[in-house]
Amino acid sequence: MNMTVLVTAIDLDLHRVTAQETAKEKEVPELRRQISLFGGTALAVGMVVGSGVFGLPGLALQLGSPQIAAFGWLACAIACLPLLWVFAILGTRYASAAGVSRYAEAALGRRAESAVTAVLCGTFPLTVPAQSMIGASYALVAFGLDKSAHVPICISILLVAITFNLFGIRKAALVNKLSLALIIAAVLVLCVTRYADLRTGMLLWTRPDWTGVKPSQVWRVSALLFWAFIGWENVSFGLEEFQQPQRTIKLVYLASFLVVVVLYSLLAGTVNGASSNQSSVNAAEGIAHLVPLRWQSAFALVTVVIIQATANAWVFAASRLFYAASRNRLLPGVFARLDGQGTPRNAVLLVAASFAAVLAGVTALHIQIPDLLIVANQNFLVLYLICIFACWKIERGAQRWLLTPLAFLSCGFLMADSNYKILYPIALLALGILSQLVREKRPLAGLAETASPPRL
Repeated sequence: MNMTVLVTAIDLDLHRVTAQETAKEKEVPELRRQISLFGGTALAVGMVVGSGVFGLPGLALQLGSPQIAAFGWLACAIACLPLLWVFAILGTRYASAAGVSRYAEAALGRRAESAVTAVLCGTFPLTVPAQSMIGASYALVAFGLDKSAHVPICISILLVAITFNLFGIRKAALVNKLSLALIIAAVLVLCVTRYADLRTGMLLWTRPDWTGVKPSQVWRVSALLFWAFIGWENVSFGLEEFQQPQRTIKLVYLASFLVVVVLYSLLAGTVNGASSNQSSVNAAEGIAHLVPLRWQSAFALVTVVIIQATANAWVFAASRLFYAASRNRLLPGVFARLDGQGTPRNAVLLVAASFAAVLAGVTALHIQIPDLLIVANQNFLVLYLICIFACWKIERGAQRWLLTPLAFLSCGFLMADSNYKILYPIALLALGILSQLVREKRPLAGLAETASPPRL
């Protein structure tokens, strides 16, 4: 009898604690819906296109022949389509600043949410420093600087991205729209001036030569090029700020995918076509060597602006992740505070600190850009698997039995040759689950101490 009364008392106290936590979450101010259809498309393109659009065509040629690189681009585009639609479906259903961690929570509970948040918190700090390193490589060309200026330029790119986000989403959105216009203009100019190379590169897709092509080579290039298609999952962190989300979200995903695929096809075709006669394109800043000498500085400067916009977009996504994690008590509550413009200023500053720490470590340990990107890519693939499972569990009909198997196959292809680096996201998942278990036990321990059995 005493035990029954004690359990009842603890159960009532747990309900009280849960109600108090829910009330506290409601007290946290919500983000404003300020992002339109065009603004959302520009934001999505900005998150995907950036370091990838001008950096990866050359980096891919360091890992394989032009034909293998062409197959790698095609494989990535096909593999990413079902993944993209999974995010569009989940984003429409759960438009939250928590992003993909909200999808995990809806399908698998709070422990899964904590695990996914841990992986994201361990992944975002790898991404923007890598982008800033590629942007700095182009800046050296644009301004004719010595390689010793590479790290200071990386720091400058990060500082500018942080500054724009501190001024609010409207200021950052202007940079994203400018970036989209510059990307389209730069690609069109490059395709016109190097039309012969573009035609040669397109033949690698329309009339491929399979001689000497091995699946392992295609996978290795695809594992790197997957970075060019990463970013749509990060749009999920901004969906809470979309206007008319039920109508806008799927349109943003579809429109941005079409824009990105066209841009990548034109650029990759041009670089692959030029590679046979001009080995200088086989580098992160390779596209700059396709531009006439008198225009190289201007083109490199445009590239820096585009990469800067991508860094802005990723800082936006990372700050919303930290804000949502704080709102859900996975991080200290100070990071859930909004300023007068509705900007999570403290979360943005936390992003800045994490990026600075990673950049310092990468510089000190001499870690190469491709290695950094492949680690980040594997983290995102693990997150994709969780999101696909969430879609399978939540949805019904064709979306469950047709879309999710295709998405699983896509992830399986991209993870086919994973190595020891996959241990990093697995360790982060375990850390997230462990932290949630500790949080669950704390209230129970406190209640067990305070609840005493009634006297008879």
